[in-house]
Amino acid sequence: MPWAEVAQYGVGFFAVAGLIFVVARYFDGRRNDELAEVIQNNTKALEQVTAVVQAIQISLTRQEAKIDELLERARR
Repeated sequence: MPWAEVAQYGVGFFAVAGLIFVVARYFDGRRNDELAEVIQNNTKALEQVTAVVQAIQISLTRQEAKIDELLERARR
């Protein structure tokens, strides 16, 4: 009976596909944990970069004010 063999191949195919699906889900879950850690680390790094940029902006503003003050004194 060829239909019995086709059925066996079908069951085998679905068994292998199910196994591949379970293994893929396992590795995907591990990858998501690693991805969450990377995102968290990148967020911390971006917060630190933002703080440095703000400090630089404040420093530049102070320097501009000092330069304007010196130019005003030089013009008098």
